[in-house]
Amino acid sequence: MRRQMTRRQVLLGSGVGAMSAILVACGGPSSPAATQAPSAAAPAAPTSAAAAASAPTATPQSQAVATSQPAATVAPTQAAQPQVASVPRNETLIVSVSDSVNQMNDAAIANPFLIGAQRTGWHFAFESFYYYNEWWTDQVTAPPGLTGKNGEIPYLATDYQYSDTYDELTIKLRPNVTWSDGQPFTANDAVFTINMLKDNAPKLNFSFEMKEWVKDIVALDDHTLKITLTSANPSFMFQYFQWYEDHGFPIVPEHIFKGQDPLTFTNLDLAKGWPVVTGPWKLVYSSPQQKIWDRRDDWWGAKTGFHPLPKMKRVIVLPRFEDSKLAQLLIANQAEATHQLQPADATTVMAQNPKVIVRTPDKSHPWGWIASFPEYLGFNCSKAPYDDPDIRWAINHAIDRKQIVDIGFQGDGAGAVLPLETNAALKPFYDAVSDLLQKYPIDDHDPNKTAQIMQSKGYAKDQGGFWAKGGKRFPLLVVTPAGFFDNYVPVLIAQLRKAGFDAAFKSPADEATIQQLGTEDAFMNGQQGSLRDPYITLEQYHSRNSAPTGQPAQYPFRWKNEIFDKAVEGMAKLQGTDQQFMTFYRQAMEQWIPALPVIPLVQDFVIIPVSTTYWTNWPTSKNPYTMPAFWLRGSATLLLDTLEPTQS
Repeated sequence: MRRQMTRRQVLLGSGVGAMSAILVACGGPSSPAATQAPSAAAPAAPTSAAAAASAPTATPQSQAVATSQPAATVAPTQAAQPQVASVPRNETLIVSVSDSVNQMNDAAIANPFLIGAQRTGWHFAFESFYYYNEWWTDQVTAPPGLTGKNGEIPYLATDYQYSDTYDELTIKLRPNVTWSDGQPFTANDAVFTINMLKDNAPKLNFSFEMKEWVKDIVALDDHTLKITLTSANPSFMFQYFQWYEDHGFPIVPEHIFKGQDPLTFTNLDLAKGWPVVTGPWKLVYSSPQQKIWDRRDDWWGAKTGFHPLPKMKRVIVLPRFEDSKLAQLLIANQAEATHQLQPADATTVMAQNPKVIVRTPDKSHPWGWIASFPEYLGFNCSKAPYDDPDIRWAINHAIDRKQIVDIGFQGDGAGAVLPLETNAALKPFYDAVSDLLQKYPIDDHDPNKTAQIMQSKGYAKDQGGFWAKGGKRFPLLVVTPAGFFDNYVPVLIAQLRKAGFDAAFKSPADEATIQQLGTEDAFMNGQQGSLRDPYITLEQYHSRNSAPTGQPAQYPFRWKNEIFDKAVEGMAKLQGTDQQFMTFYRQAMEQWIPALPVIPLVQDFVIIPVSTTYWTNWPTSKNPYTMPAFWLRGSATLLLDTLEPTQS
C-alpha cells in the first residue's frame, strides 16, 4: 500500500538506526553500537558516514520489547550476540523496511509462524518453492540468471501438477538443496511444517489456512510432495507456495523444530547458528535497532550452479521511519531502499541525490509500480440507506477520479473501475466486461445523475444545500485507517459535499473493528487479492463471508446475491485459463457491476526511490523482474539475487 499509517514521533531520533548500521558496515567497532535517544539538540539525521562514525558507542545490551507474541524461549542477550566483523560500505546493502516503526518489535524472534514475527529478514533468509512476478511482460518474467514463464519462477521446486479435479497437488522439489547447517532439504521438511501448522491452528501464522485446506500430505520420496486437499482449489499452490507480494509461507527444518513447542519456540540462537535457513544469509546480530544478515558462501544455490552468490556480503535491515526520515536516509546514501514514499517526498529525494532513481529513470510518470491494492469506498450493504444500489450509484456519480489522482497523487496514478488490479495478467478480464462498463459507466462523474437518483428516492436539498429527507440529512461519515488515504480523502469528501452529501471522515483507533462489525456508514480500504485471475478477489464478496451488523464478518461488504455466489462457486473449481471460468466470471460481474457493492476509486501505484550509489541493476519499467520492495516476501530474494555493485 502506498499510504502509510500515522506513526509515533521518532523515538530514536538522529537517524540512530542508520548510524549504527553504517558503523558496522564501514568498519566501526566489532559489535554494533547500542543506541540511545539523543537530546533535543541532536540533528535529524547524520549527513555522512563520517558523521555516523563519530557517534559515541557502547556495548549492545539486551533490550526487552513488549509484543503480543508468545513468550520467547530464546532471547538475544549480550552473551548471545557474537562479535560482528567489519564489512565495507560498498559491500553492504541497507534497507529501512521493518513492519514496526522506529524500532523492531521482533528482535527475539526468527520463527515466521509466531504471532509477532515481522518481515525483518526471514522473508529472504527462507526461500519459496516458486516466486511470482506480477509485473512480468512478454520480454521479462524473471531476473537474469533465473528462468520462468508468465510470471512463474521456479526456485526450491522445479514443477507442480494438479489432478484433473484440482483436489490433489504434486510438487517436485529441486535436488541437492541444503539447509544452512548442511542438512538436506527434503519433502519431509514440508510434511512436518504443514502438519505442525494444522496441529496448532489457529494459534500460528498461516495455520488456519492449512487446517482448512489440507486433508493429507505425504512425501512420495525425498523430492516429491503430494498434498490432498479438502476440496478443489486450483489456486492453492499460487496462494501459499508461490510467493507473491506478501503471500505465502516458508518450509522450516524438521530437525530443528521437531520436539520444540511451536507456540513459543523463537528459532533464535546465534551461537547455535539459528535460524537455520535455505537462503544464503546468516543472522549475526539482532536488536530493536537493526538486524544484520551476512552472506554465507556455502549456499546450496552457488554450490549446485543454480545461481551465483548474491554480490553484497551484508544486508542490514533497519526499522521503518517517518517518511521525512526515510527521505533523509536516501539523500545521505545511508540506505539503498525504504518503504514507499509520497510523490512530494520522492521529488525532494531525487532533487537532492541524483543517484536515486524511480521506476522510470527518466522520471516520466508513472513513477510507481502497480500494486494489488485498488482502493475503494465501501459500505455495509445490508444497512439502509446503503443497501440500495441506486444510492451507491448516486454517490459514485459524485466522484471525480481524475481530480483525486491529479491532486492526491500529483498525477502519478490512475482511476479504478473494478476491484481488480490493472496488470497484464488481468487485462483479459477487464476486456471481458468492457461492454458492461459501457452500459454501467462507473467512471462517470456526473452530479446531475446524483441529483436525479436522490430526488427519485425522496431526498431534497435543505437550506444548507445537503440531501435530506424527513428533516434528517443523508448520513455519510467515512471511517478511514489512521494515516492511510490522507493524501486524497479530503478531496473525496469535498467532492461528496459539493454534490450535496453532508460527508465527513474520521480515523478512530478501533477503525478495523468498526469495519468488521459493520457499524459505520462508509469506509475506505483497498482490495487485496487477485493477481492472475479474479477468483480470490470475487470470493471475498460471497455471502458466506457476510454477517449481521454488529457481528464480526470475514469481509466487510455484507452484500448478498445468490446468482453471484453460484458463479463464484463455479470459478473456485477451475483454473483461470479455462473458458468455463471466464463464463462464470462474466456471470458474476453481471451482478457485481450493476450492484456496485463498493465504489472503486484509484489503482494504487507504489513509488519506491532506490539509490544507485553503491548498487545497480534495480528493476525498472524496462526491466520489471520484480518491484524493489524489500518488505515483500515475493520480491526480497529476487532483488538480492540480482543487484550488482556500482562500478566506481
